[in-house]
Amino acid sequence: MIMPLNLEQIRRFLGRTLQDPYGRTFGKVVGISANLRDEVTGVGIEVGNGEFVQCPGDRVAISGDSLVLTPSWKVEAEDFRKEFDVVTRRLKALDELFSVGDIQKDVYEDLRKQHEDAINELKSKRKQILDNLSQRNSTLNTQLRQLQTHLAGNKMLHASGEFDDQSYKAASDAIDTGLARAAAERKDVESIYSYLSKPDGTSPSPSPIAAPVQTPVPTPTPTPQAPARDQVIALHVRET
Repeated sequence: MIMPLNLEQIRRFLGRTLQDPYGRTFGKVVGISANLRDEVTGVGIEVGNGEFVQCPGDRVAISGDSLVLTPSWKVEAEDFRKEFDVVTRRLKALDELFSVGDIQKDVYEDLRKQHEDAINELKSKRKQILDNLSQRNSTLNTQLRQLQTHLAGNKMLHASGEFDDQSYKAASDAIDTGLARAAAERKDVESIYSYLSKPDGTSPSPSPIAAPVQTPVPTPTPTPQAPARDQVIALHVRET
């Protein structure tokens, strides 16, 4: 069981920026709520343009010298994984005990029905989580496409002399960082979606979500020189 953060641990982040697990700035911490045991129950965040949101305390974690907000889709998927693993293990143990005569039939049937009802509830929850993951994946694909389009446009305008070197490099660095972060999140979304699509034990369970870490900023790759006229280029296009 993960222990909730307490006020002593988190109060130093008041007034500082909050990030997501991929290094993107989410907003600024403007308030912290805690219960009588000093456990953090909520964090108030200014997300920009004067807007404020309240996030549950269990979505916040400390990574190094940063306060990180775990995406809601990640929390929902991890909670589902834990619940599903527990109920399937218990059903397996129940069947094994009944098969060797350690449990009476009427008790076995009652316990099995309780766990089957729990599985049916999880199936409904699973469908909603898969829908949320699908929507998030679609949003990330759109973001990646937009960033790639901007990168290509900047390269064209730089090559034509309309963008100076300094401005072009600054823009390219920002886009490269954005591409790396969006691609990292999409990889996580696709991995969890793949697992939740087969909750029958046929696919391996992903590792529990660890403390988030920042995605390192990639070094921009220099634009390759144009090939010689007689050089043949093979393009492999993968549909997304």
